[in-house]
Amino acid sequence: MRKIKKFKVAVHLKEILRRIRLANIDSAAAGFPLESDLAVFIASLHQALRPGVVYEFIEGQCLELSSAGIKHEDRFSVCAVTLGREIEEAAAVLTNMHAAAIANIVIYDFLRTAITFIADLIKEDAAKEDFEVEGYELLSSPVFAYGPLPRFLREAPKADPEIAKAALPALFERLNAAKINVKFENGQVWPKATVVFIMPWRKKKGKK
Repeated sequence: MRKIKKFKVAVHLKEILRRIRLANIDSAAAGFPLESDLAVFIASLHQALRPGVVYEFIEGQCLELSSAGIKHEDRFSVCAVTLGREIEEAAAVLTNMHAAAIANIVIYDFLRTAITFIADLIKEDAAKEDFEVEGYELLSSPVFAYGPLPRFLREAPKADPEIAKAALPALFERLNAAKINVKFENGQVWPKATVVFIMPWRKKKGKK
């Protein structure tokens, strides 16, 4: 098991602003009439990040998954990555629904960046063993009340939600997810801004 706390989540400001425009959110009605106002708001959310990740390479049978009915490859990595509860608390106090929608778009983009960071680390681990990874399967991902679900979550393969819920408590125990303050409680993953996924390893083409 590998644990990384307080890794850097980059702010892709231009991309976030583009996503806000595509969502047709009225920034002025949200209280951000100028692009610079939006940038300050995004920076304030970034300061609230407390990211953490635990992930593990597994070879062979994984009882935590297979006993719940989740099929997996012979070699794969399983990962839980979170932005922490503080950023959710910062978004929860927003009473303006336009501002809340913008906050959700920002949180989703931070999650996308965090997942990409961890996926790249897993790819490096796989490459050292002459393996490669091709995408990931979601076991758990958040859906917020405001803002559209982004493509990286909408189009990713997903395990059956009820089956995944059955697997998560034991899986979190195996990963020692408590080290990054992630838990499964009352049928939900906490903090909400958390994504759990598996990445299959496959032998590189041309390799035996």
